[in-house]
Amino acid sequence: MLKIFNTQLNGIFSKIDAQEEEIEIASQLLMQAAGGQGNILIHVCGETKYFSTYMTDSEEKLPNAKLIESIDEISKIDTTDRVLLISPFFTDELLSWIEKLNEHDIDFVVISNKDKEHKTHESLMHFIDLSTPRSIVPTADFSKIITPHIMALNYIYYIMYAEMYEITQDLEEL
Repeated sequence: MLKIFNTQLNGIFSKIDAQEEEIEIASQLLMQAAGGQGNILIHVCGETKYFSTYMTDSEEKLPNAKLIESIDEISKIDTTDRVLLISPFFTDELLSWIEKLNEHDIDFVVISNKDKEHKTHESLMHFIDLSTPRSIVPTADFSKIITPHIMALNYIYYIMYAEMYEITQDLEEL
């Protein structure tokens, strides 16, 4: 089972690696806020919520990162702020946030699995595919277990964190 799990995870990480340019652009967008007068406002949906405090409170937190819990807070977002939306899937909650952010002309990044039903991800300026749409490890009864949203998110996070750290270092050299 370990070999299958490892092979499947490597496949997910390879799909994420193929999005290197989009991840770099998303990191730069978020750093526009952190490098200036703004904040990176993070809203996390579903089971990926468990990762939210890591992004704002850990030793390797994003610069100027804060959680934004209520959709009503969008009207208070400053033009110097950027928003990071994270969800395992395109839920009604995520779609509502996207709609509201677009209405207020606020720049944002979405990390989620693709929206296969409505193809919403295709119209987003900054979308990173989580690449974990289903469970990956087969069992003896032919079902599958382990949907590694958090592992994929962690991988994407560290790529973005490293990119943002590099940008910070470049800015300090100026």
